[in-house]
Amino acid sequence: FMPYHNRQERWAIGVAHRRAGKTVGAVNDLVRDALTCRHREPRFAYIAPYFAQAKDVAWSYLKYYASPVPNTSVNESELRVDFPNGSRVRLYGADNYDRLRGIYLDGVVLDEYGDMDPRAWSEVIRATLADRKGRATFIGTPRGMNHFAEMWEAAQSNPEWFKFSLRASDTGILPQAELDAARRDMSEEQYLAEFEASFAASV
Repeated sequence: FMPYHNRQERWAIGVAHRRAGKTVGAVNDLVRDALTCRHREPRFAYIAPYFAQAKDVAWSYLKYYASPVPNTSVNESELRVDFPNGSRVRLYGADNYDRLRGIYLDGVVLDEYGDMDPRAWSEVIRATLADRKGRATFIGTPRGMNHFAEMWEAAQSNPEWFKFSLRASDTGILPQAELDAARRDMSEEQYLAEFEASFAASV
């Protein structure tokens, strides 16, 4: 994930196999940006398709990677971490995306974007980044030729986007024996979508 962390582009999109660490990478990126942003009271958000999913998937990671920072405050009820420089990282669910109307963001991660209503981005979240020129990252595992696939394809020819694809056959993160076992337990289309980050296979 170092190329992703070192990117200069405002927009980023990544497709990754299951258990590749994309949420860990995205949460670390939000924490780093929150600590280095020079705007007044920086605000960052991690958004999952559902609020409960955001809590299950990312909350423990956010608390863990924020914990080394002295004088950090954790708010369990609001799923947010406040840093001593006045910045904040908070978890949201796209199932209630209208609650983000009216706020501003310096950066946002949309995890499993293919499982979200695309109007969450176009009608609400995009505008939260406008005045402070905030950054956005879209990550997920393919779910067929949906709006996430369309965004991925459009980004390929756009130099304003940072793109990355992580396939299990390339990363070496998961043992080959585990991949072989998964392949036996799944259809070929399921395996290619879940572990080889293939949009076409998951149609």
